[in-house]
Amino acid sequence: MKKNIYLTLILLAFASAGSLMAQRPGSAFKGTINYKITTPDAKSDDQQTGTPQAMKVLLNGNKARIELMMGTISQIVLLDADAQTTMLLLDLMGQKVAMKPKGAEGRPAGKEPIVETKPETKEIAGYLCKKAEIHYGDERSKANPIIVYYTDQIGNNKIFYDNEYRNLPGIPMEFNYKMQGMNMYMIATSVEKGKVSNRDFEVPSEYKETTPEELRQMFGGN
Repeated sequence: MKKNIYLTLILLAFASAGSLMAQRPGSAFKGTINYKITTPDAKSDDQQTGTPQAMKVLLNGNKARIELMMGTISQIVLLDADAQTTMLLLDLMGQKVAMKPKGAEGRPAGKEPIVETKPETKEIAGYLCKKAEIHYGDERSKANPIIVYYTDQIGNNKIFYDNEYRNLPGIPMEFNYKMQGMNMYMIATSVEKGKVSNRDFEVPSEYKETTPEELRQMFGGN
């Protein structure tokens, strides 16, 4: 049960953050990006296996679908950049719920992320990626910037919105994400063009809409 709640919180973080990509005009992309997830700071095999090992991001124009799977547990985030809406779909042991997550907490209020592009590059999943450091202009975030490798060769980056990556001039292909004190390392392993349906971005009728508070109560949270 704890693993179910932990995975839910990961998806809530992605949903409330709203974005892994920045916004700039360009051609739309239709396809799938697959990411491998590891937890470098995990002190035991149980910690490592208690987190998802892969993430799939489906893109179609200005819509995105983020999938995390572990065994029979399915968790999906649907994002619509045009409508600026986010919906989280959870299938927890047969209980299918849909909810609109609240805004992310802990983000510096009123501060716009600053992106500094660096000269380093590397090839990831067949794409030349550039290095960037992201901070908020204060000394603390400058001393510990978010480091990301991104590509500007895929899509228009209008898909997502409203998080620390929103001013990045490309799609993150290698980055770290910290959740509940655990550092998760994500790297793209493949990019597949096409084979995406409009139905992938719709909420299935069998999902019952709920709230984050009701979900916590459902699993005995406070």
